[in-house]
Amino acid sequence: MAQILSAQESSQFWALLTEAVNSSVEIVTTFGSVTGEVVQTGAIFKIPLNYVVLKQSEGNFVYVPLASINAVIFLSEDGDLQ
Repeated sequence: MAQILSAQESSQFWALLTEAVNSSVEIVTTFGSVTGEVVQTGAIFKIPLNYVVLKQSEGNFVYVPLASINAVIFLSEDGDLQ
């Protein structure tokens, strides 16, 4: 069963990810996890404000809806936890 975040939880993830622009993170969702660099959180391009954009090492971009995020893990340069 999918977990639905409250508006407060979504705004906390939004604030955390806005501060994490240009940082490597792993975002855990109900459907799995994705690792990449936070490059944008909806404020620069015409992307809905309830999404975060990650750039993966292959140069691909992944759009993650804030409502599907269960956890955010910050990674150091070599992929270890900070």
